[in-house]
Amino acid sequence: MAKDTDIAFVSDVMRLSRLILLLSLGLVLFARPGFADTEVREEKLLLLIHVGSHDEKIETLVVRPVVGDRFPIALIVNGSAAASPSKMHPEWLAHLAHDFAHRGWLAASIVWPGYGNSTGKFMNRAGTCAAPNVAMFLDAHGNELAAALTALRKRTDVDRSVVLGVGVSIGGASILDLSARPGRPLTAAINISGGVYHYDRVGVPTPGCALFKADLVGNMARFGKDNPTPTLWFYAANDPYFGPDLARRMVAAYRSRGGQADFVALPPFGTDGHTLFKQKASPLMAPGIDAFLRRNGLPAMDDAALTPILSRLGPADRASAELYLKNDAEKAMAMPEKARGIYWHYGARSLDDARKQALATCQKATSRKCHLVAENTHPADGWQRVVAGKE
Repeated sequence: MAKDTDIAFVSDVMRLSRLILLLSLGLVLFARPGFADTEVREEKLLLLIHVGSHDEKIETLVVRPVVGDRFPIALIVNGSAAASPSKMHPEWLAHLAHDFAHRGWLAASIVWPGYGNSTGKFMNRAGTCAAPNVAMFLDAHGNELAAALTALRKRTDVDRSVVLGVGVSIGGASILDLSARPGRPLTAAINISGGVYHYDRVGVPTPGCALFKADLVGNMARFGKDNPTPTLWFYAANDPYFGPDLARRMVAAYRSRGGQADFVALPPFGTDGHTLFKQKASPLMAPGIDAFLRRNGLPAMDDAALTPILSRLGPADRASAELYLKNDAEKAMAMPEKARGIYWHYGARSLDDARKQALATCQKATSRKCHLVAENTHPADGWQRVVAGKE
């Protein structure tokens, strides 16, 4: 993997953005919480971790395939919720956990100490604008991630030798901290909008703070020093905290010391580019994530079973189906009898819920009887008869 190669999906992303907007006008409904289906299963627990001289219990959502004995670990961690930490739970990133479970990972979405129902207190000290100490903040949270990984590796259903770190915002920067630890505990890392910023009012970066930003960049150089761990970085052009200039400074610093980083610069996302963790952003990131995993010999999404369906669709329906592929599990796709159109539902917590929602959306939009043609990445029974009616 070339460390000096930036990966840009700008033209594809813009086309996807236009298609997302079109579909959001009525063809796609978003999911409500449910329960895991029979392809993957959920487990909610308080994970006991040992950090320094004390123990904490951190709220964790584990999603893993049903079939199989041991699975590589995908450790997923959230960003900051400084205004209301008690309201942030691991389900916040359940869509990512389900997607990685469908790729073949044991995905563990965790929250920080002091967040949700976790014990302890969130460490929120990183110095000041005049005297920054970003290392204090990131190393503390890197220690918590290392402790969580140690606890997860004790499970009998994991492959301890393969670990992917996936972090959002402060979680992304902390995952990079973990990747730089002696022994290289991560096989690979994905950093989504990662960083730390100084604020006097929650959610509003303190103006200026040039020294704080420089300290953040310096820490990225520290994490990259002689670090062979492959990493993937996503930043949107309208991220209010880590804009294009700062993001490129961070990745350049990381690479300057030998760090391996694939950098994906996304165009503006919604009104706040720092929210790439949302389900609506998945079509923008999924192709890059799967390409990164494949380049590094790691389990990636396999949707080849749906190729026969796509090959028999007209241009408009095929474009919709291709967008379906890029969205999160749990998902299902339906088509009406003797009429064109594809209707789907994604990001549910159960496949059964996704099925019901896809059928209901199709029937409401067409006033016809509808049938499922795909469930996650597999064709539904009888899809040939349904698709044949469109030819």
